[in-house]
Amino acid sequence: MLKRKVLFAIVLALILSQLIGMAASAEIDPTKWVAVDGLGRELPTNKEVGDIKQGKYVGIFYWTWHYNFISNNPHNVTEIMKKHPEIKYDYNHELWRRQYNASSYFWNEPIYGYYTSTDKYVLRKQAEMLADAGIDFVAFDCTNGSFTWEPAYLALCEVWSEAREQGVKTPQIIFMLNFGPLQETVVSLKSIYNRLYKKEAYKDLWFYWEGKPLIMAHPECLNQNTALEKEIYEFFTWRRNVASYFEDDKDDRYWGWLHVYPQAVYKNPDGTVEQVTVGIAQNADYVEWRLCAMNGPNNMGRSYTNGEYSYSYTYRNKTIKVDKNIENSMFYGLNFQQQFDFAIEQDPEIIFVTGWNEWIMGRFDEWMGIPNAFPDQFDDENSRDIEPSKGALKDYYYYQLIANVRRFKGASDIDYAEKGVSIDIFGDLSQWDDPAILSYDHYTKNTYERNSRGWGRLKYENYTMRNDIVNTKVTYDDDNIYFYVRAVDDLTPHTDPAWMRLFLDTQKATETSVDWEEFEYVINRRNPRDSIAYLERSKGGWDWELVGEVRYSVKGNVLQIEVPREMLGFKNKPINFNFKWSDNMQEDGDIMDFYLNGDVAPGGRLCFAFRDKVAYLEEKGDEKEGFSFTTTTAIIIATSIVLVGVIAAAVIILVNKKSV
Repeated sequence: MLKRKVLFAIVLALILSQLIGMAASAEIDPTKWVAVDGLGRELPTNKEVGDIKQGKYVGIFYWTWHYNFISNNPHNVTEIMKKHPEIKYDYNHELWRRQYNASSYFWNEPIYGYYTSTDKYVLRKQAEMLADAGIDFVAFDCTNGSFTWEPAYLALCEVWSEAREQGVKTPQIIFMLNFGPLQETVVSLKSIYNRLYKKEAYKDLWFYWEGKPLIMAHPECLNQNTALEKEIYEFFTWRRNVASYFEDDKDDRYWGWLHVYPQAVYKNPDGTVEQVTVGIAQNADYVEWRLCAMNGPNNMGRSYTNGEYSYSYTYRNKTIKVDKNIENSMFYGLNFQQQFDFAIEQDPEIIFVTGWNEWIMGRFDEWMGIPNAFPDQFDDENSRDIEPSKGALKDYYYYQLIANVRRFKGASDIDYAEKGVSIDIFGDLSQWDDPAILSYDHYTKNTYERNSRGWGRLKYENYTMRNDIVNTKVTYDDDNIYFYVRAVDDLTPHTDPAWMRLFLDTQKATETSVDWEEFEYVINRRNPRDSIAYLERSKGGWDWELVGEVRYSVKGNVLQIEVPREMLGFKNKPINFNFKWSDNMQEDGDIMDFYLNGDVAPGGRLCFAFRDKVAYLEEKGDEKEGFSFTTTTAIIIATSIVLVGVIAAAVIILVNKKSV
């Protein structure tokens, strides 16, 4: 009997721990968010990619060096080449010496300007963007000499650790050191071990593999006859980083960082695939199949594919085929997509993407046979960063990244409303506590105040954070749709410019439909009166016409809006729309402003999804009665018991892999 009681207590504890864990992790789940990018590509959802897969991780190469060279004036090579294509291979041209002389060049301007790696405004923005993309870890590039860029990685750790406390599931961190067992590697190892790991500083950000913090370096550099170096050797899980883009598959604990297609696969001792790389572009010659500078005539740029590769998608009821012949082919990430397709087919545990924010490169008289060589980056086509730019590429690669991470890792199913609830928007706020009402949380402190030096003489300031949006809710009845949004502090006056705008995407774009960046409607583009707001409809782009007046109320830090269903086209129809909030937009009509100013929930082009039950089932293509999320206790317990069994099995498999 005692054994049975003990067993029951253990099972009950496991069930409760699972339920608590599910509740905690369900607060902010970006895989439920939806978006259509600027090319019309729609993010896949649970319907297309299935449930979250266990034991799948995505890492990305990340550069912390954007502070060491900032005394130099930034030069944008894409813009230089537009003006002066004749100087591409002329190292001694007077323009390079006189007008564009620098030790570092940018392939284009980052969306946050020519920033430094210690700019906390930028670091927080990056934390959220990478979290929303589902990135599990970043690898700091410390492959040059013994540089570890300590001020930058410590600034990042400070900002990202704080972001985690505010609900952002930031990536964790690893270091990638020299591509061989060099003496400089020993110097770097001692530096990061003593400064970070031995002190257990920012331990919540360490990425673990096989039960220890992971590092990409060659452990043969260490002399294990010395106490400190033996301690360092035993502290980490090691993966030797492979420099070459052309080597064959490897096991014996090697990992790649970048490779030509088809990429090498890096295997476990049992033959399963542990890691595969994915690149945006490669400084490799596709004719001679060797390393080259990024401005070489046969470089594997963003539009390069091996063979006659293409992919397609549907937008505005048209099938768009993407191949090398499509206009502006560099926008579509053909190289990136072919590599990601291959990586997913290998079913690895980890996909490693190069990269996020390298941005800069040097210029050399000659390198790998290329005159006036730019080895690692060059221009929009011949570059390998995903972080959005102010140039032509905008944020296209960011959403392509999110889409492929979801294809690899899966996504949570979106929630739907089992039923509607009538709300008196001038009544008590407790009405919104009804569990039938869908609630969406978002991060706090999205936009830091910015007062930071940039490259050269540049200085960046941003004081646009005003109403910090943390939660929104939606419900409906036969006549109206009701919106609730809550900020951290009391809302500012409704007379403020660009005050608390609600953007609504109520239908898939068609050949004849008009919208602004997929949004057909907006509320509060025009400032409201005391209790009346204005619903407007796009006439095409940022050109709006009045649909009608809607009622709203403000109570402290909460705004409520009541919109007649008929105004949005949902009278006697299932309700199915996507939405987002924006406060203090600075550049009307420019969606890239959503990355920069005020507060946006959710970030960038991402949107919350609202579906009533009928719309949800129609979207899933399921005519049967759907499973209710508001289940009975018996079903929850039964599900939890199954989960316990799954967890027990998973522990056996994964105990020697990821642990935090």
